[in-house]
Amino acid sequence: MSVNPAKIAVVIPYFQRKRGLLRQCVRSVLENATGVDTAVVVVDDGSPLPAEEEIGDLLRDGPVEIVHQKNAGPAAARNTGLRRVEPYASYVTFLDSDDEWIGPFLEDAVRALDQGFDLFVGNSRRVGIPVSRFEWSDVQSQNIHPGGHRLVDPDHDVYEYVGSFFDLLVRRSNVIGPTTMAFRLDRFPGIRFRESLFQGEDRLFKLTLGQSLGRVAFSPRIYAEEGEGVNIFDKSGWKTDGYLRLTSNYIALSRMVLDEIRLDASQRAFVRGQLADSRRAFVAAVLHQLRHRKPLDWAQVRATLRRDPTGTVLFLPNVLRLVAGHLGVKGRRPPG
Repeated sequence: MSVNPAKIAVVIPYFQRKRGLLRQCVRSVLENATGVDTAVVVVDDGSPLPAEEEIGDLLRDGPVEIVHQKNAGPAAARNTGLRRVEPYASYVTFLDSDDEWIGPFLEDAVRALDQGFDLFVGNSRRVGIPVSRFEWSDVQSQNIHPGGHRLVDPDHDVYEYVGSFFDLLVRRSNVIGPTTMAFRLDRFPGIRFRESLFQGEDRLFKLTLGQSLGRVAFSPRIYAEEGEGVNIFDKSGWKTDGYLRLTSNYIALSRMVLDEIRLDASQRAFVRGQLADSRRAFVAAVLHQLRHRKPLDWAQVRATLRRDPTGTVLFLPNVLRLVAGHLGVKGRRPPG
């Protein structure tokens, strides 16, 4: 694909073993890009099912490009895509390869960003969850209710967010789906995902973006269907072998948020609470493996404690609380 200026670029990180998902994903972009100057970059992250086998014929049908890299994870794949599109695209959005757009997300995003908004957020549904992403939280203040915001485009159901969108992100970053956010590249040059994180790299990315946002637009329209894919939450839940690594990762994530993101006192206290939950969940994971005589990754345990001195000090007290039956977060997923 020749590098020509595009209004909006779609970056698709790709690693799949199931046939048909990427093709469905890319076709959903092409079918919903009518009238929008769009570029599509598929970053093949060393996928066992090569991208060309899935969409080779679609390269002739539209502005679709495949970029290859050795497997390095979704954060690295998104970063590769960002570096590729930054020189020529005004706006950027991401679409996971097991997801598909079912509505005019690109059209509405471009219209909102053209009006001076820094970020456009759309609603979506995930397989197996009965309510939309905007409604996921049991805490109503952490959901998005259109009635509390300013309607700026009645024809397309677009609102301007009223209040601190950053505060909402601190408390529930997953209100933004991975496939229904678009932002201005010229406002956030060089922004990247943290490749050292095993999970939650999108949370840190959203908070980095969010702390410098101006105006934010959103629509409650359902623009995307999110598939299960290689969802780490589903495969690293409580009592699985991956839970130790996941909780270790969330300790690192919370520490990064506290060290790198501009937070007020209330937000800092909230993230510290998340860090405390992750430390206790890590202890629960260690004791579960030992109690059930499962192999324990001692190198992971040592590395986690070495990187988190306060967690090391609190390790034994948390063990005692768990043994006494007072560890309330036993078995909970760490916060995202």
